[in-house]
Amino acid sequence: MRPLWGWYVVMLFLAVIGYFRTPDTWVQTIVYDSIAVSGVIAMVVGVIRNRAAAARLWIMFAGCQLLVVGGDFTYAWYARHLNQSPYPAPADGFYLAAGVLEVLVLVRILRRRLPARDAAGVIEAVILTGSFALIAWVYLMKPVAQDTELTTAGKLVAIGYPVIDLLLLTLLARMLVGGGARNGAFRLLALGMTSYLAADYAWAFTDHFEFEAGTFTSHLMDAGYLIAFGLYGAAGLHPGIRDLAEPVEITDRRFSRWRLGLLTTATMIAPALLIEQAWFADNHVADAQAIAAGCVGMFLLVVARMTVLIRQVERQASVLESQAEELTELAQRDTLTGLANRRAWEQALPLALDHARRDGNLLALAVLDLDHFKRFNDQYGHQAGDRLLKEAAAAWAGGLRSDDLLARYGGEEFALIIPNGGATLAGELLDRLRPLTPHGQTFSAGVAVWDGQESSEMLFARADAALYEAKGAGRNRVALAA
Repeated sequence: MRPLWGWYVVMLFLAVIGYFRTPDTWVQTIVYDSIAVSGVIAMVVGVIRNRAAAARLWIMFAGCQLLVVGGDFTYAWYARHLNQSPYPAPADGFYLAAGVLEVLVLVRILRRRLPARDAAGVIEAVILTGSFALIAWVYLMKPVAQDTELTTAGKLVAIGYPVIDLLLLTLLARMLVGGGARNGAFRLLALGMTSYLAADYAWAFTDHFEFEAGTFTSHLMDAGYLIAFGLYGAAGLHPGIRDLAEPVEITDRRFSRWRLGLLTTATMIAPALLIEQAWFADNHVADAQAIAAGCVGMFLLVVARMTVLIRQVERQASVLESQAEELTELAQRDTLTGLANRRAWEQALPLALDHARRDGNLLALAVLDLDHFKRFNDQYGHQAGDRLLKEAAAAWAGGLRSDDLLARYGGEEFALIIPNGGATLAGELLDRLRPLTPHGQTFSAGVAVWDGQESSEMLFARADAALYEAKGAGRNRVALAA
């Protein structure tokens, strides 16, 4: 079943299509304003029905659209009823007030949605807006500022429209490049703002280039506004409006292709304007200073964005390096006892032999095995057996020197490297460890002293054979390999 907001979108587009068939009379004005007011009502009803976060801000946003409708009706009243076209007109007050209030409301919503600092998002939004600001200055603001026929009030009104559009464009860009989930309400709101700005710029450039818009063209631009009003209402009816103003977590975003393409296009607008003016004005660039400032500004913003990106890469590399170290540490640690595991032992023993060979020092290797561990397990259970292994490992490790390496070789068997020590030191060390064994248990051990030539496998085999001698001699003792 189609949701309510979906039905509203369908009815909206049918109404907009019907608007194209209205005559240029009060009928057209009534149909236009009715569609726009329906969007206002839909947003208010949807915000209340969905219990949206920051509901008052969304209702204020809908109120801004109602002010625009008031401006449309006022404009029609002067044009149709009074047959007057004053400039500045009272309708301009409605339009400009609505634009300023809409900017303030969206700023508050975005501050709620994006409370954390996001240098990358801000820079990208400024890059996108800066390119349009240059276009607006060259084609919309500068001609107005140089027009000698306009009054000061007329100039302020004429410049106010593109300034407000630039502010709205900045907020739209900030929404699009910001973090957080892009649910249905987000998309409807963003599409609505895009449609509104497209219609506004279409009217502005039509006036600038003195293009005589026919009935269909003017209806088409009006449709942009109507679609914007309707999409705002659909966003309010969408359940996603409930979370749209909730704070989102800013994370390091992937620099996607569409983002790169959009920013590249924005930075190329200033050079494109330079080429356009030089091409059509016989190498005379009328707006050279503005274009040069735009090029410098874009260059500095791109450098700033690259700096943020490099820091992001460095931060991610540091995290990956830390994670790699943690994984390496985990791969070489026995999960139960926390001692070095067999893999770490097999890497450490050849290195210890190389050091002993190079320095000419003695090195002893011991293999320890808990006595009657299977019987302990059968009597007290496997959990008690695991505790015995863990506590024994901790007790023995506490009695070792800093250079000694104790590892869990497997099961209840442990291996110990004793550098800078011969048979006597190894025997004394193991005799100190045997009373430390918890729960009244004992261990047997075999010790082999490296002869300076044999491999690590041969050395371990001799110590292991000595362990079996200790076991055969009655356990709870240390045996020295031949």
